[in-house]
Amino acid sequence: MKFWDILVYAAWSISAVMLVWMVVDAFMISSQYDEEYLMSSREGGEDDVVHGVHMEEERT
Repeated sequence: MKFWDILVYAAWSISAVMLVWMVVDAFMISSQYDEEYLMSSREGGEDDVVHGVHMEEERT
């Protein structure tokens, strides 16, 4: 029974770490991009974006 108790604590620990990671990532993303950009659904807009950086921004 001790093995299963350790496994349960390990699973809860991993899930807690993932929760913290998702919350931190959400705050980082929301601080880098405005809400209008995050909620837009432009088709074909990914052609001018490379790894999250607009090509026009890189040239200036």
